[in-house]
Amino acid sequence: MKNQQRPSSASLQYNREAKANYQLFGSIILVLTSSGAILYVLASLLSTSGLNRYDLLRAGLIFLVGICQFLLGKSNMSDRLKPHVMSSVFLLIPFIYYPFLESGAQTVWAAAILFLLSSLVVINRTMLGYATGTTIISLLYIWFNAPNVTSATNTADYIARIGLVIIAALISLLIHRQYVTRLERNIEYLSRLQEQAFLDPVTKLANRSYFVLEVEKISSEGDAICLIDLDDFKTVNDAFGYRTGDRTLHMVGSRLMNRFPDCLVAKASGSAFLLHAKGGAGIELLCEEVLTCVAERVQIDFKQINVTASIGVSFIYDESIDHVINDAEIALFTAKSNRKNTYAITDIETQNQRKRALQLTRDLYDAELDRDFFVLFQPQVEADSHKITGAEALVRWNHPQYGMISPLEFIPIAERTRFIETLGGWVMRRACAQGKTWLDQGHGAITIAVNVSPWQLRQSDFTEKVLTILEETHFPAYLLEIEMTEHIFIEGTNQIIETLNELHLHGIRIALDDFGTGFSSMQTLVELPFDQLKIPKEIVQEAIRSDEKRAIVEMIIQLGRRLNMTIVAEGVELVEEARLLNQLGCHTLQGYLFHKPLQAIQIEPFLAKNYRQG
Repeated sequence: MKNQQRPSSASLQYNREAKANYQLFGSIILVLTSSGAILYVLASLLSTSGLNRYDLLRAGLIFLVGICQFLLGKSNMSDRLKPHVMSSVFLLIPFIYYPFLESGAQTVWAAAILFLLSSLVVINRTMLGYATGTTIISLLYIWFNAPNVTSATNTADYIARIGLVIIAALISLLIHRQYVTRLERNIEYLSRLQEQAFLDPVTKLANRSYFVLEVEKISSEGDAICLIDLDDFKTVNDAFGYRTGDRTLHMVGSRLMNRFPDCLVAKASGSAFLLHAKGGAGIELLCEEVLTCVAERVQIDFKQINVTASIGVSFIYDESIDHVINDAEIALFTAKSNRKNTYAITDIETQNQRKRALQLTRDLYDAELDRDFFVLFQPQVEADSHKITGAEALVRWNHPQYGMISPLEFIPIAERTRFIETLGGWVMRRACAQGKTWLDQGHGAITIAVNVSPWQLRQSDFTEKVLTILEETHFPAYLLEIEMTEHIFIEGTNQIIETLNELHLHGIRIALDDFGTGFSSMQTLVELPFDQLKIPKEIVQEAIRSDEKRAIVEMIIQLGRRLNMTIVAEGVELVEEARLLNQLGCHTLQGYLFHKPLQAIQIEPFLAKNYRQG
């Protein structure tokens, strides 16, 4: 494919308009000739001489000419040749006149006017000349050759008819001039709009929008798309000014387009360019050539400017071009994270992962909560007696195609699509309802922990929604525990802080999950109403092997005691871990050593055992 600059021009738009007019002219001629052939046959039938085979041949020839004109109008014949060929239809004028010379051609002259009017559709001076010239010559021939004995038409009539044809031709020329002027003005305006829509004003290259449209037309499976971004280009703008920066971008874009004429080059955004290469073979060599091309020194106003680029490459496989460009952006990020002035290629595994994420995103919108999701509960036990004191509600997704989906995979997608607000409310309702069931069964006060997202906490009516769930399920507020991760400290707002305080005032417990792995500070722990800290699995499992990790666990436990918080250790899987945590003073343990996440009905025998021990 040769490099392309712009999607269209004024001349192209004019040619499209002319082609549409030719097609309309062919259709009108077909209607005229078809109707004329039928009228010719009827007139011959009603005449004194009757219908003969010559009349049928004449009518058939008229109809055949109409068919030819229709096909010519739709053909891709050159616009230079087409008006001359289609003007051959006007030769039908004397052909139609001839049989009626004996009767003086009283009415047939109107056929010339019809053909002349039909030529107005095309607004073409060549066809107007053909139509007018043929009509006048035909009328003059009839004037001088019609038998005076049978003709009732006098000289004034012929002069009037010829005059009318000339006047109609002059009017047509005036309309043609006005039409063409207006058409060219409109096309120029449309061309400017298209330039704004598809042309980058700095580099004069096609922009991303045009690149996507064009590649969708010409691409095939296995083609490569390269996203080329100039490294640290901000320093060029800061050092030399934006004017010099724009000129640098223009020169780099022109260089890429000239060096790689078989590729489609376009401007993306900022200092990035897009390049489409046919076939995936030799992509490494192409990237090396692009890096070399960009790295050549740019000289502007006696200034020597050195720039380098990083490239992200992805391949087209049954996906939209926008998605392939997104893959190239991921690869570009990898290239820049390494050492810049290099390239990275998105492998099939990465593209498949993104395709799976896109599929899961679409399926979340179609999922039914009660059908596709369910809630498991992982018990929490006292560190010394191992009696169950609480349970953490954990949502699971049973996907109809992929089966069980890990929360680590679908929860970030749910947060990104705001589906987490609907899903989180459903989980809390199910968890509170189950907690109330256990209370009614006499299993004692079991705390139910429910994870919430920062998206939920940002809702101004979140507290009201939680209280409504508690009221409808009749579950005590003091047994509900809201868990959140330390991400609230980087995504937090005043709304989140206000919501946490409101929840705490209503007796709902607040727990900070994964403490020690994120962004929390001592000042935050003092200011926010946390009732519980949860030590993450990673620190717990390292505590028995590392003195440093053990010191961290001990510090967290002592900090929680000082702040009147309970401490829960997650991910306990070994007896040694449980023994150490109990020695250090941890209140509650949670992990596979005691219970894995279970269905509610599977936990009830353990709760009954708790009651008997109590």
